[in-house]
Amino acid sequence: MKAAARMLVLSGVLAVLGAAPAEARFQEAPTVDIHSAASMSPDGRSINVTVLASCPERWTVVQAVVRVSQPSGSGQASFPLTCIKSVRPFWVTVPAGTGSFQLGSAQVTASVVIQRGKTQRADDSQVVTVDPNVLVELDDSAQILDGGAAVLLDVTVACPVGTTGRESGLVVSQAGIVMGSGRYTPICDGASHTFTVRVSSTNGRLYQPGIAQALTFADVDYNGQVFSGVDDDGALELS
Repeated sequence: MKAAARMLVLSGVLAVLGAAPAEARFQEAPTVDIHSAASMSPDGRSINVTVLASCPERWTVVQAVVRVSQPSGSGQASFPLTCIKSVRPFWVTVPAGTGSFQLGSAQVTASVVIQRGKTQRADDSQVVTVDPNVLVELDDSAQILDGGAAVLLDVTVACPVGTTGRESGLVVSQAGIVMGSGRYTPICDGASHTFTVRVSSTNGRLYQPGIAQALTFADVDYNGQVFSGVDDDGALELS
């Protein structure tokens, strides 16, 4: 009789579990995690923050937002989270809604709110390091000089106030035959500056009209560290 009673109780428990919705038996919570470093645009009008986030399948995202706060400025931006269960990284550009941002540190908070009948949320908050973002852009054409011994190429660079430009390199090669280099030093005041750089052949070969390849690293110093902006052009037109 006791064995029969235990079987009846067990059958009843299994029946209840079988009738309960899957989400009532096991619910995965949303997650959000802020990366410890961020980068600021040269003009201080935005900060880029990386977050890792996830939410269980078949849930609806109500809110996925990152907020950045400094004494000099603050702002917020949403990011396109969808509920596919797996954790994904998001590169979020947060514009300054008030004031402007500065290098140093910032208070960052991230929130994810999801809904499926009921509502769940996840939050993270960290003080992050704000590093400089260096922007550099090569012109799409260059002028041949001295019968092909050199070329002139424009390079436009922007770096934040508080950083110091370092002597930077520009390399132009053509068909694996001609190789040359030039130097310039970024001006870091938040604005864009264009440098006309002379690139001289270093192997005695001459540049010819046509397509060449260019690569530059624009280097700046901030708090004893070097930060670089990079641009390359595999279809630089020489004329």
